[in-house]
Amino acid sequence: MSEKHYQISPIELVQWAEPLFGFGVGRATGFSEKTIASYEAAAGIRLPAALREYYRTCGKASLNEMLHPILIPDKDGKPFGGRLSFSHDYIEDAMLDIRRHNETSGEEQERLWALPKERWEEQLDNYLLFWREDQGCWYAGIRKRDLDQPNPVVYFNDQDTMYHWGSFADSVQSFLLATVLENLEEDADPDVMEDPVEIQKVLSEAGVDFQRLQKPYPFPGGRFCHTCLDTETNTLYVYGEEAEGRPAYLKVFKPDEED
Repeated sequence: MSEKHYQISPIELVQWAEPLFGFGVGRATGFSEKTIASYEAAAGIRLPAALREYYRTCGKASLNEMLHPILIPDKDGKPFGGRLSFSHDYIEDAMLDIRRHNETSGEEQERLWALPKERWEEQLDNYLLFWREDQGCWYAGIRKRDLDQPNPVVYFNDQDTMYHWGSFADSVQSFLLATVLENLEEDADPDVMEDPVEIQKVLSEAGVDFQRLQKPYPFPGGRFCHTCLDTETNTLYVYGEEAEGRPAYLKVFKPDEED
């Protein structure tokens, strides 16, 4: 009987998928403790445990770049250019550009500009940006004041501006799981089915326990996505519950036979 693992973590997902679908060294690799600690010291922060562990174990995996790219830690804490940055840095950079070109700034900018940067959080939360949409339409971030939490809520700039933010995921792990799965689809081209009869037939033939598959993840936000990894056949089953405007679905990820 093949061995099946239910509700695999984002790290386990990358460690399985990178050798099969990635374009890197063939296995998931991460940043060294020295690099991460150097970034933290330069930035004056400590990364949340869930995000820190992800960077350490698979932060360099090519799956992190297939669609929506990860932002990586710089040992000197430098922002921008694909590196971990804070939303206030982006705002400051934009404001300085406005001043250089003698352009008119908005009311929100002027209120912030009237204060020293270290006081900006009195008016506007500062977010650590760690992932972005492929075209830069959104950035995913963690509120700076939440960084001491092990697995905090993730937000995104929902109006394509660093001044307005909305909830994205209930935890770092739920964000990572959803984002890595979306990136994985770029290359893996999974079989997708929505017919309930077909879903049950596929799961039954594969020996996947549907009751176990439906159990939620142990972290916040892990209720609607469920996984089962069959390590003998190298097959990943991803089940999504019915949601508003979307039926339940099953996605089956499996390497091509020639791979």
